[in-house]
Amino acid sequence: MELRDLFVMAIQGEIEGRELYRAASERTTDRKARQVFLNLSNEENSHVEALNAIAEKMLKGEKVDVPQLAPIEKFDDAQSPIFTPEFKQAIKDRHFEVSTLRIGMKLESESARFYREFADKVENPEVKDFLLYLSRWETSHYEKFKQQMGILEEHYMTQNSLFRF
Repeated sequence: MELRDLFVMAIQGEIEGRELYRAASERTTDRKARQVFLNLSNEENSHVEALNAIAEKMLKGEKVDVPQLAPIEKFDDAQSPIFTPEFKQAIKDRHFEVSTLRIGMKLESESARFYREFADKVENPEVKDFLLYLSRWETSHYEKFKQQMGILEEHYMTQNSLFRF
C-alpha cells in the first residue's frame, strides 16, 4: 500500500471518529458525556489537521515538522469515566449513547492497530514516533470506553430485557 493511501485511511478514520463524537455530544442529554464527547471530537479534529500537515510535507519530499498535539484526554472519574452516575439509572432508552460507546470501542481499537502498522512502514523517526503516540492515544480511549461499558452493560441489558433468552 502506498504512503499516500495510508495517510488517506488515517485521515478518514479520524474524520469518522470526529463526526461520531460530535454527533454524540449534540445528541446526549448527559452533561458530562456531552463535554467528554465534544473533547474527543476536538481531539480527532486535531489529529486530522496534524496528519494532513505531515502528509503534505512527506509526500512532497519536504522536511516534516511533526505538530505538537494537546495532551491525551484524561478520563478522571474511575467510577464512571464518560457519563454521570445518574445516567446508569436512566439507561433503558439510551440506545444511541450505548451504541456510540460500542462503535467508539471498535473505531479506537482499529485505529490503534492501524497506527502501529502504519508506523512500521515509515522511515522518518519523528513521524514513526508520532504514529505510535497516536496508537497509544487511541488505545487509552478504547480502555476508557471499555471501562464505561463494563459499568453500564449489565444494567443496560437488564433494563432492556436482553437477558430473557
